[in-house]
Amino acid sequence: MKLRPEALRAHLAKQLLPVYVVAGEEPLLVEESLDAIRAAARKNGFSEREIFDVDRGFDWGRVIASCNSLSLFATRKVIELRMPKGPKPVATRATAESDDDDDDGESASSASGKTSLDGAKVIAEIIERPSPDNLILVTAGKLDYKQQQGGWYMALENAGASVYCAEIPADKWNDWVDARMRASGLKPDADAVQALADRTEGNALAARQDIDKLALLHPDGHLTAETVRAAVADSSRFDAFDLGDRVLGGDAAGAAHTLARLREEGLDVLAILGPLAWMLRQWSQAQAAYARSGNADAACNEARVFPRARIPLFGQALARTRGTQLLGWIRQAAAIDQLAKSTGGKDQAWEELLTLVLAAAGRRVVRPFGL
Repeated sequence: MKLRPEALRAHLAKQLLPVYVVAGEEPLLVEESLDAIRAAARKNGFSEREIFDVDRGFDWGRVIASCNSLSLFATRKVIELRMPKGPKPVATRATAESDDDDDDGESASSASGKTSLDGAKVIAEIIERPSPDNLILVTAGKLDYKQQQGGWYMALENAGASVYCAEIPADKWNDWVDARMRASGLKPDADAVQALADRTEGNALAARQDIDKLALLHPDGHLTAETVRAAVADSSRFDAFDLGDRVLGGDAAGAAHTLARLREEGLDVLAILGPLAWMLRQWSQAQAAYARSGNADAACNEARVFPRARIPLFGQALARTRGTQLLGWIRQAAAIDQLAKSTGGKDQAWEELLTLVLAAAGRRVVRPFGL
């Protein structure tokens, strides 16, 4: 079953399938889709959650063991497989022959000696014999049309549902902003929609943050361009996107000060982490492009850095970092997300967030021995 992101909540209100695959290049829509599936799973008694970050050399036997193991407390669990991109093909016997011809040039072996086909085979195995006590949730990044037609993706889609979160086209951006504003109870006129669309320029996370702010400032919902601009101007106070700019610019002291002020203002750690994680992913995309071309402007264009005024900041950041650092920081952000959602983990999440901010801003962080 194929589902559009905007149709997912209505689907989950009616049924919960045993398998979901969520992929795409729009981080906000991906994260909202995942949150909706997790919430529906909790409502249906899936109280445990096991996460596997799949990378080169990953031991797929761990996934099989998790699917076959019985919980100590006899509870149902969500098994999440996080993949930067899909596994190599051969997800079903029917597609094995055609998929073998689909080789993108990657090595068929990993550091652990396991072939790159293992992942697809394991996925095929666990969805052919699904357990009613397990919900399989697979996430991936951007996939082209050919990858979405691959055996592993189609097998997941046929066993449950796929949700592909494509980037919001530029010619649809105003309509998307308008729909999100109205879904939040706002009643903007056309000029108000245009003002916010111009302000956010394709950054869905920034748009959501501004919409949330407008909903708080204007409970009656009525908005004009002037009220939107006034609310935006009010962001002279510290906000999560100021933090990202300070990190990009290598201003470690300023970033730490901004983070402290955000905490004093009562912002939740997750409200800060979301925009920061989005920026890190965009930074990682630009870093990969910069490694190929050596041209910061071209790399920022490829990573769709908006607004254009941020490109000089990204240029500074690209010159002082490597792709492996960015991947480490993204993993650290994911760990902070889990920590912040755990019982009693908020204080530690704040400390870990400060460590991440300082490291990404260029300050060497020394942890106590053993941590």
